[in-house]
Amino acid sequence: MIAPTTCAEKAQGDPSTAHPRSGSWIVAGYFPVSLFSLRMTHATSKGGKTLTVPTPYAVKLALIDACFRRYNSDEAVDMAQHAFDVVKAREVRLKPPRHCIVQNTFIRVLDQSRTSDEEQPFKRTIVYREFAWYSCLSDDDSDRMTVGIASSGLSPGDRDFLMGLLAHINHFGKRGGFFQFEKATVYENGLPPGFTRIREDALFSELAQQFGLTHALDDFGEALFTTIGGFDRISTYGKDRITLGKERVLRLTGIPYQRHLAGRGFTWYKRAL
Repeated sequence: MIAPTTCAEKAQGDPSTAHPRSGSWIVAGYFPVSLFSLRMTHATSKGGKTLTVPTPYAVKLALIDACFRRYNSDEAVDMAQHAFDVVKAREVRLKPPRHCIVQNTFIRVLDQSRTSDEEQPFKRTIVYREFAWYSCLSDDDSDRMTVGIASSGLSPGDRDFLMGLLAHINHFGKRGGFFQFEKATVYENGLPPGFTRIREDALFSELAQQFGLTHALDDFGEALFTTIGGFDRISTYGKDRITLGKERVLRLTGIPYQRHLAGRGFTWYKRAL
């Protein structure tokens, strides 16, 4: 059974404003085993530019999705609801592997035809796609995709619950972006260097030169977890929809990558921290 979080424990800190240099964080490392691709929010379906890290929104959905693999059908929905309540307002930071090579290419796909031809409902077309390849050539933790979740104010039961779910995640973003879980630890005094940082962070300017990339990463909006039915909105089968700017918000985030080398078909980034 999961130990509930008491009101006193919740009052210990607001996870939505947790500072990466202080507080308790759950940190999990993942070994990339395939190419990663997660289209930017403002990218079109024909011009699929990829992010270089998963988004907090994708991480939280991955935790909720893990409940349906860890628990049987009788309790999976209740556990998923509990996971949503635990992580919905928590800060999520990412530390990418040391090297990232973004490969760009054009591929042929089948697209739905705009004509009413019943014999040929699909047509062949060309689309632009990007895929990120992470260099993980050593056993060093720096060559891992690392996820940090603010855990200040969590009960011991909820902390163990999240760490158990992190071990059942095998992909972020698209289904083809597979990762292999390695370990999860707890940092009691803030995150180590190398994690993403929100642009609104007062200390962002101190390390601005190390953040060579800025992505608009999506996250749960306050409207999603302050109104009734938030869990139903994130469900594929829910009746209510997610609205960008309300239930789903974009936050400008500094990625600790610097462009190292670039060519016609690739861009090579190296982590600066």
